[in-house]
Amino acid sequence: MKNLLKLAVVLTSVAALAGCGGDDHPSQSPHAGGDTATTPAGDTGTPGATPPVVEQRVNLPLTRYVNVFIGTQVATTGGGFSGNTTPGAQTPFGMVSFGPDTASGPPGGYAYNDSTISFFSLTHLSGPGCGGQGGGGGLLPSISSAQTDPANQGKNIVIGDGSGDFDHANESAQPGYYKVTSNTGVTSELTATTRTGMARFTYPASARSNAVLVVDATVSTDQHSSGTRPGSITLDATHRTISGTSIVGAFCGGTWNKPVYFYAQFDTPLTSASSGKNGVAILQFDLSASKTNSVLYKVGISSVSVANAKANLTAENSGWDFDAVKAAADKTWENSLNAIQVDLADPQKFAGLGSSQQVAAQKNLTLFYSAFYRSFSGPTIYSDVNGDYRSMKQTALSENDGNSFPARATANIANDDAFQDGNGKTVVPAAHYSGFSIWDTYRSLTQLQALLFPGISSDTVQSLVADAKQCGALPHWVDGSDDTKPMEGNHAPSLVAGAYAFGARNFDTATARTYMIRSQTDPVSSCNNMLSVGRVSTSNDASVIPNWLDKGYIATATPSSSPFHTSSVTIEMTTADRSVGAFLSSLPTASSDQTAINGFFQRAGNWKNILNSQTKTLQALNSTGSFTTNADEGCNSACPGTLFHEGTEPQYFWNIGHDYTALIAAIGGNSVATARLDNLFGIDRSAGFPPSSAPPTSALNGGMNSNQFYIGNEPGLVEPWAYNWTGSPQSAQYIIPQIMQQTFLVSPGGLPGNDDLGATSTWYVWAALGLYPVVPSAPGMAISTPQFSGITVWLGNGKKLRIETDRQAMLDDVPYIKELKLNGQTYNGSWLPVAQIANGGTLSYKLSTAPTTWGTSADLTPPSGPNADYTRSVAALPDSSGATSAK
Repeated sequence: MKNLLKLAVVLTSVAALAGCGGDDHPSQSPHAGGDTATTPAGDTGTPGATPPVVEQRVNLPLTRYVNVFIGTQVATTGGGFSGNTTPGAQTPFGMVSFGPDTASGPPGGYAYNDSTISFFSLTHLSGPGCGGQGGGGGLLPSISSAQTDPANQGKNIVIGDGSGDFDHANESAQPGYYKVTSNTGVTSELTATTRTGMARFTYPASARSNAVLVVDATVSTDQHSSGTRPGSITLDATHRTISGTSIVGAFCGGTWNKPVYFYAQFDTPLTSASSGKNGVAILQFDLSASKTNSVLYKVGISSVSVANAKANLTAENSGWDFDAVKAAADKTWENSLNAIQVDLADPQKFAGLGSSQQVAAQKNLTLFYSAFYRSFSGPTIYSDVNGDYRSMKQTALSENDGNSFPARATANIANDDAFQDGNGKTVVPAAHYSGFSIWDTYRSLTQLQALLFPGISSDTVQSLVADAKQCGALPHWVDGSDDTKPMEGNHAPSLVAGAYAFGARNFDTATARTYMIRSQTDPVSSCNNMLSVGRVSTSNDASVIPNWLDKGYIATATPSSSPFHTSSVTIEMTTADRSVGAFLSSLPTASSDQTAINGFFQRAGNWKNILNSQTKTLQALNSTGSFTTNADEGCNSACPGTLFHEGTEPQYFWNIGHDYTALIAAIGGNSVATARLDNLFGIDRSAGFPPSSAPPTSALNGGMNSNQFYIGNEPGLVEPWAYNWTGSPQSAQYIIPQIMQQTFLVSPGGLPGNDDLGATSTWYVWAALGLYPVVPSAPGMAISTPQFSGITVWLGNGKKLRIETDRQAMLDDVPYIKELKLNGQTYNGSWLPVAQIANGGTLSYKLSTAPTTWGTSADLTPPSGPNADYTRSVAALPDSSGATSAK
């Protein structure tokens, strides 16, 4: 326990990364790193000491390297799923994602395979694995004369009539801007601010008398048939305004559909217009005086009211300069993306490459910055400029689902999100956030955002705390004001603890502590009607936590009460318990919480209960403690699930990153574990290492039913770095670039699976940096090879971490680490505590074309164990009891 108290002290040095409220998005920060430090630490790491000198950053032109179409169709490298990304116009963490909804209705709104746009709408999630959400304020320009026939008043007849047909040759996009010319000759350009969208529609001169815009409040991303959902529109032709409300479907089977209120203005007089009957308005523009045949349309949105939508529009886009708004969005993106600067993106350095290297560098830079771009797709700002947002509070489980107006109460960040910090000062976050894909993002995205933008990250965590105060518990998957549970388990604790460990500290930690403890120990802890830990989103099975606390595993059950994912839920519960224990141990209340902390850390080792000592595999247990199989639950080949959610036992086996050393010992030691990992990744050492042939792509993105690696889903993200604990870090250094090059492509099918609001893309960013947060709630990262020779990472306090290699790992195929120095001093361990780089520094690598022995010595094994000291670079091997001690 002495190490735990020491942990609480050492972690204070990470306070240099902690952010405060006051920034809506990175572009507004005065700091080079794009965020504001709460209590910058001096050299001693003492909060409130002399702040570090903030270096001035010179931005590189980086949006040129973003391909927003990557991930918009099914992966061409296997796995079976699309990235489900959207090419729409959005600013970093923006409420508005103004883009196309194509005919097939995919979860992200857009599928590259489609050749018809049903409409443009104002909200989209990027990369979700499930449908139901998105849309609001749908609109489509047309030159259809039939649409203006009085007989079609109140009817949207342009969806599917050819008005939205297009060819990709006439389509382009970049961060914050989307453009397409339809086959009928109408050009649509879209851009955005945080809470508003703006469009420029240019009609062909030959059809200027039929310049039509259909605004339909009754369509959404998952419902393209006009009139399917309730919607209302009010048109004021005299003042050229249109306002209303759309109802957007709940995410992934959720029970509460969300309202999207909108207020729009247009700059062109009308020759005719419908009244908004049936939630559809038909505008016919008078272009007789126009020199450009263009119409400008700008719109604000809100979850609260039309009045707030208008206020958002007035505050963020009061003018009529489309190009200025587009340029501002581009500047915002340039500033955000420059939080990580790759030297090769400097035009002068890029020009110094040979022609073949320029082609390769262009590809690698595009993959990197496109991935980094997608890491800003969530969470998204949900509060209006006045601080209002729609509350999560559901006063009665029988209340309407949002299909009637109004829906739920209004909250405000000044009242519902504000809190008292440790000094008694009232802190009001800059914004309230929604769009949390927590099962996915707690593994990779959370830590990167906390490291780079601790102020924003703190506000996102405080949003979850505010949600918990409103609905009763930390939520699972937040879209709008709704909580859904598409994945079993309890994942918010890992997000909260992970953000805290990586420097996001400015949130209500005391209230977070209360809800984190409750979520893992109280059988009836629930957000509205959604249990913190239950089997499926529709189940109110309150036996799971008692089962966990009593037996130390989640027992199998009959199909009528279980989705057959008991093994993966057990693993997820160990992660959550580790996260709660780690968070509690780093707070000032740690000493009084010691008994609880001990319990959480003890239960974090419960994976041992489902490890079959005979087969050395993870296997479910029934209520009597006997190992079982799918068939024992009444499951067969037609079963809708398995004991492992969206995966197989080999894919989940290495998801116990907080206890790798004990796991490795339990299956027979390093050589056995290395061989097992080799089998997962398809590495053949029969003729030596590295293998003469690269693993097949099918072994790297095998899909959820494969017994090999599946980079396309989040349980696989951590697994390549497991080699660092088996004494074979060179194997991680080999396989990571193989995964990067084989499964991430510069093409619409270039993501290996659902991007899940940036979770998968953030893996690529970490892999390129040569770092990864293997233990989500621990303040440290496993080390692998940086893929670029020079990278500057601007931390949230304005200090910079410089990563340098003597050769280009990816360009020159030099994957192995021969030597590493931190600030000029030799560094041999393959684990890097965050505190080591909290005030910046330089990591200098020497690379090799052949495998080396760097980091392979047993005394360099990284820290491991639920209560290990992850602020140290190495840990001793486990003793005979399987415990791990600090080195």
